[in-house]
Amino acid sequence: SYGEVPSPELSRALSLAWWSTKIERQVTHVPANRPCVMSMPSTNALWMGYLHANVEDRQLEADIRAFFATHAPKFASGLRVHIASGKYKKAHVQLQEAIPRDLVHRLNRLPMMEAGTERRICVDDAHGSPEQECPRWIAGFCRGRNLRFTHSCWCNHKDRPTEKACYRLVEVDLWGAKGTEIMDKFMQSTPFHDGGHPYVVAIHAVQNDTLAKLHEEYRAYLRNKNKEEPSVRELYHGTNNKIVDVLFKHGLQPPSDFQASDRCPVSGGKGLCTSLCNNDCKHCVERHYWDKCHMFGLGIYLADLSQKSHRYCSRPELLPNGRRRFRMVLCSVLGRALEVAGHLKFKEAMHDVCNVRAVGDELKDMIEPHCCSVPSKHAVEGADLLAVKGLGGAVRPGYSVVNSEYIAYHPYQCLPKYQITYEV
Repeated sequence: SYGEVPSPELSRALSLAWWSTKIERQVTHVPANRPCVMSMPSTNALWMGYLHANVEDRQLEADIRAFFATHAPKFASGLRVHIASGKYKKAHVQLQEAIPRDLVHRLNRLPMMEAGTERRICVDDAHGSPEQECPRWIAGFCRGRNLRFTHSCWCNHKDRPTEKACYRLVEVDLWGAKGTEIMDKFMQSTPFHDGGHPYVVAIHAVQNDTLAKLHEEYRAYLRNKNKEEPSVRELYHGTNNKIVDVLFKHGLQPPSDFQASDRCPVSGGKGLCTSLCNNDCKHCVERHYWDKCHMFGLGIYLADLSQKSHRYCSRPELLPNGRRRFRMVLCSVLGRALEVAGHLKFKEAMHDVCNVRAVGDELKDMIEPHCCSVPSKHAVEGADLLAVKGLGGAVRPGYSVVNSEYIAYHPYQCLPKYQITYEV
């Protein structure tokens, strides 16, 4: 009742990002080791698993480091070890020097002490092998498929499930209930940063049955992963207007880490800073470096303000009267958001982040928090997208943002619902 001292247990529960009365069954076993199939001559990244979920991360990291110190001492210096949680745990190990294939295969036969118990463990190339069916294929997508230089995947991949997809645009009455709702929200944050006063000329519903089905499959994946119904947000996406048709067919695409070549028939000539291609493209082979872009990683940037997303709109149609005609996309976006409030410690600190989990324990080395603490590793592991908080007047240009933005990393996490056509 009023005036009573609150329960410590209640206070603890209210302080958590999420809490449930359901007691999760502790998994104390691991499945049989999968075979090592590494076929590339060497690698700078290793996958190690599975590890026991009931052993603390710090203990597992110490055991991994001891394993290398014993069996591969030449490669033990400067190891970066990330313990990823799930039903079973696994380790992602980044090496300073590439390790040869023969040694990786030999490590599979050598003993490792895990929490005081001797066992064998699978050690494999984290980038995969061409003969291997992709183990990173999640809900119809592998994030490493269009990465060459960061978290690349060289496995054998299935065709994209959208290869035969088609879409159509259905006009929405601007003065009907839905049209008025979309237009009113769109206009709330005007005028735009460039002083422009937009005039909405058309709204179209995007209908792509294949994408809608994949979006529902991703919803089911999140429901199973997080043991709860996924959160849904309606967010804007601004992009190069010359590739909007690609997005409506294949979905919003997390960017690659290599440049678009002018010689490429798919990605060339569109004014893109990153390629639309997968990492097997023969033309797009030059690495993409930070250039005042992708502040918070190689993801899909979205916003709850049209003014914010307009900043990302480029290559508009130029009209005879001198006005510019833009297209912006309104999307349904699924998942738990990890709120990050702060300033980058250096401008390119998060540029190469390719998914939420990739920040792991390193977020504290990337972000100087503003009026809060850096999210814990537990919070990072449970998140599905980033929510970067706008800092308003406390912003440091190039290191933080005025208005909030969201970054997703899976194409079917975001479903294009409406195209808003406007002139400025």
